[in-house]
Amino acid sequence: MVAPSIDAVWLVDLAGRRRRGKGLQMNVLRIFAKCLISTFIVYGSICGNGFSQDRDADSKPGTDELNSLWSRPGEDWSLFLGPTGNGRSKLRGLVVPWAETGPEVCWTIELGEGYCGPSVSKGRAIVFDRIAGDERLRCVHAETGELIWEERSPTGYVDMFGYDGGPRSSPILCDGYVISYGAEGLLACRRLVDGSLQWKVETGKEFHVVPNFFGVGASPVIYKTTSGSQRKLVIVQVGGSASDGSPADPQRLDLVKGFDSGLVAFDIENGSEVWRTSNELASYSTPLLNTFDGEVRLLAWMRDRLLLIDPESGAVKDSFFWRAKELFSVVAASPVVHAAEVLLSETYGPGSVLLGVENDLFVERRRDPPRSRHRNSLRCHWATPVLHDGCVYGTTGRNAGDALFVCTDWRTGELHWKEPGLGRAGCVLVDGVLIVLSEFGELLVIKASKKTCEIISRCELVDRQTRDTLLSPPCWASPVVAHGYLYIRGAGKLVCIDLMNQ
Repeated sequence: MVAPSIDAVWLVDLAGRRRRGKGLQMNVLRIFAKCLISTFIVYGSICGNGFSQDRDADSKPGTDELNSLWSRPGEDWSLFLGPTGNGRSKLRGLVVPWAETGPEVCWTIELGEGYCGPSVSKGRAIVFDRIAGDERLRCVHAETGELIWEERSPTGYVDMFGYDGGPRSSPILCDGYVISYGAEGLLACRRLVDGSLQWKVETGKEFHVVPNFFGVGASPVIYKTTSGSQRKLVIVQVGGSASDGSPADPQRLDLVKGFDSGLVAFDIENGSEVWRTSNELASYSTPLLNTFDGEVRLLAWMRDRLLLIDPESGAVKDSFFWRAKELFSVVAASPVVHAAEVLLSETYGPGSVLLGVENDLFVERRRDPPRSRHRNSLRCHWATPVLHDGCVYGTTGRNAGDALFVCTDWRTGELHWKEPGLGRAGCVLVDGVLIVLSEFGELLVIKASKKTCEIISRCELVDRQTRDTLLSPPCWASPVVAHGYLYIRGAGKLVCIDLMNQ
């Protein structure tokens, strides 16, 4: 997701220019804005180690008359950060390096407000944005960009810090359904075939959610139960409060207390509540599923704590506090999992910590030393890093100007190399290389190696006829790869590139 921060009086764009803008007049928000300068992109993830989320199944009710539109085989990207939620694609045969003019663009479509990337399944790309007073969900042909259907839902969301009012959370696709989670907390299930509404829940109203800094940001997670009717659950961060408890005044977020609905699970078929758990408030980090000691567990990094949850019942097995001390700080990157270990990384305070999971308990392996921000090698803001061959690749840094793209050691946290100038970039792993989208719209291919930062290709996408730049900042959505196509989002535009035909 993307969760921004802004100066109350001056808006600073990514190039460093200052623009006069309408801002909040509260001193505390002005201070926060100066600290933040960013947005946390709902890059939720389900970073499993061999644990795979459920894929689309044509036998389910939501898939009536749903045929695949793909013209070639490949892997869908139906969940945030891919089918296993770890930012890794199984695509092989990537054609690189690209020509000096960059890869050829297949199609583009104009977008409204919002920061989330698309999800792709059955040859259909689902795009989520906002136009005027509506959140808009569009289904387009994944290979051509041709519109298949469009549905809208009214929204009145206004960002507390002046960022745009579009959705931050990437939609997910399962069993012929599209699950979207809007900035105000509207959780909706539609049929992928035609966009018709299956059910919806206004979580903000239902669970008395006090609006947080940047609206709803974490993407939903799908879990298939193993007992009883073996139904599928849609699990989301809600972070509600007692109906007569916390103040609704955003100026007093320090007084907000969670109550009973940190996470809530709904039946994917009818939207009925199955369980709710935790008094934790919501963050922008998408939960993930993984198997530990033979048991499937949900890892949910809430506003203050990482929770270890039994997804069958919602029972919390353990928790671990990891957040900066200041109120105006956020958790946005998702955990990364390898075997029975979990890496957490944030940018406002403590940095990174590596945890083990043993007998349903968290065991600390290592943490960044306190009061040593300049020496900490990995301090992720919102882009979830990618693990490959014992190395963690991703962006460290709080602001666009001082962020670095780095390679660090999973076990020790040692910095292997760093590359400046990309801002708070996102990346995916494809065929042994990293496809990196910089915050400013530059596209790179970097070899996944700890020896050095070897840039194979680097370009700025332009229209071949008009020579206009295609991607404008901020580019905060994670890249998406499906069936050999790359989908990347900038301000007001989605671009599709054929990675296999260059």
